[in-house]
Amino acid sequence: AYERLQSALCQEGLPPTLDCSAEPRTGFGPLDMTVCILGSPIPFLPVLLEGGTRCPGAMVLCLSPTWASRVPSESCPGAWSLLLSRGVSFKLGGHSALETFVPPRRANYVTGTFTPGDPEGGWVGELARDLDCPTGGSVPLAHRLEDTLVTRWVLAARANLPVPPTLAFVLGARGDLPAEPAVPGVRLVRLQDPQGQQSLVQQE
Repeated sequence: AYERLQSALCQEGLPPTLDCSAEPRTGFGPLDMTVCILGSPIPFLPVLLEGGTRCPGAMVLCLSPTWASRVPSESCPGAWSLLLSRGVSFKLGGHSALETFVPPRRANYVTGTFTPGDPEGGWVGELARDLDCPTGGSVPLAHRLEDTLVTRWVLAARANLPVPPTLAFVLGARGDLPAEPAVPGVRLVRLQDPQGQQSLVQQE
């Protein structure tokens, strides 16, 4: 992931990341702004660069689960705080630095690559689960948003927005969908067993 970041910075004509990890950064308290991006740097590079311009040093990219830890929250019982021991921070002009934080730096906002099937999605989703700070998504939410049928049902039934004519065959109960979705443009056909139901499929 670190090499991918360097390649992306090079393609943008930006300087490579400066390795400052030998001299730990200190003095970060709970009120210092820390926006943490977990996982792949590529989808969030524009955000990291813009954040580095507007709030130099506040945007911190975490590329490995070994760079962060979860500790029980002091302010929200049952929740967790995310502490960063290492990260790539972004500054003015697209400059970035690999830094270590002693003591670990507490995240105030967390987002990342929650895409289902992404090789980094597992540890990203685990680190971002049940945090005491706002998060920009979750693995379950990403699963819901990537489900075309659920997305179209929400847009049509809840937001009253037109969707493309949709014929959907689903197996079993699909508890995340209503029993009878009266949605314009969406027809839902439930199949108990795909074997022997070719005539029903053909009819629909």
